[in-house]
Amino acid sequence: MSDLDQQITGYDVWHLSLPVTSRRDHGIGSVVGACEIIVLRLTTEDGTQGWGEASPWSVFTGSPEASHAALDRYLRPLVMNRTVAERRAIMADAPYVVAHCTEAKAALETALLDLEGRLTDQPVWQILGGDTPQPIPLSVSIADPNFENDLILLERITADGVGIVKLKTGFREAGFDTMLLDRIRSDFPAFRIRVDFNQGLSPDTAEARVKDVAAFAP
Repeated sequence: MSDLDQQITGYDVWHLSLPVTSRRDHGIGSVVGACEIIVLRLTTEDGTQGWGEASPWSVFTGSPEASHAALDRYLRPLVMNRTVAERRAIMADAPYVVAHCTEAKAALETALLDLEGRLTDQPVWQILGGDTPQPIPLSVSIADPNFENDLILLERITADGVGIVKLKTGFREAGFDTMLLDRIRSDFPAFRIRVDFNQGLSPDTAEARVKDVAAFAP
């Protein structure tokens, strides 16, 4: 029997709350205090474990409660006692047992891929047929409503060698956004800047605000 013919005999789901050390404001809402994730662990007959994570945000694609229910109630019967080799079939069946809940399905697929990689001693990128992975530059989001806090963060990530920042905009007046861009451009000229309004623009103001931002060549 191939290792991939092992049945999935364990299925555990946790709903976790992770502390947020500093408030993060976005155009569509704020993250403060804690963020919630769902963690899935699949276990095979020989005890091998594969892990997946759903990271939903209710204002985007769904709530953590929905992801937890999808994994715990609807997807569990689809997975239990099937083999790891059935990964593609399991994922093809998933839309027919619960609609939407994309984060939950991503967590399931990640856990199945993790299992397959561990059982075959392959990295997941190789299972998926990809080329040798290249380094991905790290980007850090700037989203504290108190910009003085983010100035401290900018100093720290400069020392850490981070070269890209993503500025969260659209949650305050336009002048605040341009002030942030001007300050980053003048005090931290080495940073590449990305700008993310996160659905924080209205149709009647979007064009003017985007033109203001474009002047900084992000």
